[in-house]
Amino acid sequence: MDEFNKGVPIETVIYKVIETYENEFKEDEDSLHNLYFAAGFAAWECGMQNDKLYKKIKEIIESGSDIKCWRELGASNQDIKKREKALLSFLTKLSTPKEKPKKPKQVRFKPALFEKGDVLSILLDDGSYSGAVVLENLKGSDQFGTNFIVKAFMNNNEKLTISEILDAKVYGYAWYMGVNHKKYMKQIEKIGNIQIEFEYNSSGIGTTYSGWGSFVAANNDSRYNIQENKDIKNVNAFLNMTPSEIAKRQKESLKRTISNHKKNENDRN
Repeated sequence: MDEFNKGVPIETVIYKVIETYENEFKEDEDSLHNLYFAAGFAAWECGMQNDKLYKKIKEIIESGSDIKCWRELGASNQDIKKREKALLSFLTKLSTPKEKPKKPKQVRFKPALFEKGDVLSILLDDGSYSGAVVLENLKGSDQFGTNFIVKAFMNNNEKLTISEILDAKVYGYAWYMGVNHKKYMKQIEKIGNIQIEFEYNSSGIGTTYSGWGSFVAANNDSRYNIQENKDIKNVNAFLNMTPSEIAKRQKESLKRTISNHKKNENDRN
């Protein structure tokens, strides 16, 4: 929508998005279902009719391949029924052109929430405290600013100090946009600022984006994160990793995710 609002034809925007992600996930096409659904919805919203894209979405839904993926990922029967109903409703929506398609509009820029080097205290949803360090503040697009943040694995009863956060294990790291944050900001407090040596880029294969709801979520389901980051001694050690080293880890993590998905699928077969 950012590109569309800048005057780029919606056909061009959608083609570029699909081409980019098809190349990144060509080894695991099932991971692209939501991409095609999102592209189809964006096309419908903006008045674009593309028979090839519609047929692709229809094939995914009517063949049951998306529902198969949900089953393999452990979805409950109740969730499966909701998903089936939603998909059929979605397909019906796409089959009829929207009466009043969206038009390009000027969008006000929403900056990133924190400055580079900010150290954050986080009141988690379960009432415990964790912390984080902001590694970067970028103008991610003409619409949003983004922060690259590394989050500590902690659930203390009291608010943390900067040194405690820097000495903690790494829970996760991702980019966060300056949107959909208001209801969570009361749980996040800046407690200081430190010098960050490197400059970071918000694009590339494996780059992870997350939402503020996940940012303040309790550290209950920590097994994957701790296993993923067990070779990083602490947050301070992470700050000393170069952007290329972090990018390599992200790419390897993506490959492992795809490999594990394929292994689980083969085991079931």
